[in-house]
Amino acid sequence: MTTLRALHGVSYWVIEDPSEIAELINSNVRKEWETDMAGHEDEQDRAWLDGLRRRTWSLETVNLGDVRLNERTMDYRDRRTGYVFRKELEKRVRVMKDQLGRFGMVIWPLVLRGEDHLLMDGYCRFHTLLELNAGEAYAYLGRLKP
Repeated sequence: MTTLRALHGVSYWVIEDPSEIAELINSNVRKEWETDMAGHEDEQDRAWLDGLRRRTWSLETVNLGDVRLNERTMDYRDRRTGYVFRKELEKRVRVMKDQLGRFGMVIWPLVLRGEDHLLMDGYCRFHTLLELNAGEAYAYLGRLKP
């Protein structure tokens, strides 16, 4: 069940129940990641996907300054198509920032690897929140089960 919450003037759709968060991550978000990685998957990507079901998930408020970015993601380029992640990200951030300001758009929490706060999903949301000087965000943290 999703709930509407606000943090620093930004509205979020959040799931609070850990098992429902796990279901979202292991179904919908996993499919998106698999599609994104098609044709350029590496060992780290496979390890992340293979380990998803061994994680417990929680909704938390995180300081944006504590979020780590994956440099491989930030530097991604597809020479065949000319796609450059950083350029596309800039465009998407402008659009999201505009939509948040004009329409009060509702966003989803970031997805972080719990052990090191590495951003796994939500690069556009993260950078938009930075531009809005939000300071904090809602995030789903996935920690390996003991």
